[in-house]
Amino acid sequence: MKGVPLRIEIGPKDLAKKQVRIVRQNNGAKQDLSTEDLVKNVKEILHDIHDSMFNAAKQKRDNCLKIVNTWEEFVVALSEKKLILAPWCDEEDVEKDVKTRTKGDMGAAKTLCTPFDQPRLPEGTLCFASGKPAKKWTYWGRSY
Repeated sequence: MKGVPLRIEIGPKDLAKKQVRIVRQNNGAKQDLSTEDLVKNVKEILHDIHDSMFNAAKQKRDNCLKIVNTWEEFVVALSEKKLILAPWCDEEDVEKDVKTRTKGDMGAAKTLCTPFDQPRLPEGTLCFASGKPAKKWTYWGRSY
């Protein structure tokens, strides 16, 4: 969404009625509000808009996410342009190797970030790329 998330319309008739009309940009909903509770109501509506946009973005991200454990699964997910979560040994040389091995039609893969809230990493989990013991889960994606 670009621009102003909430438009407040005030006309002569609205002033006479001590109300304003608000229009939400994210869904176009219109609502008349009393000027007495305007600040409180606007704060609540802005919070609701934020939550709605955040949840939509999270759902979109989750729909693109693929959890993989092997190189073969990684290559398939990468070719499908997925956001990939994979166990990784956290070694720079392995990341460089992944980038080199995936150059070409797929677009070279690279680490994107490490989630703060790490999913449980079962003991004995191996790095999807090197086969070494994995130290953490990491997001991977294509670089262009």
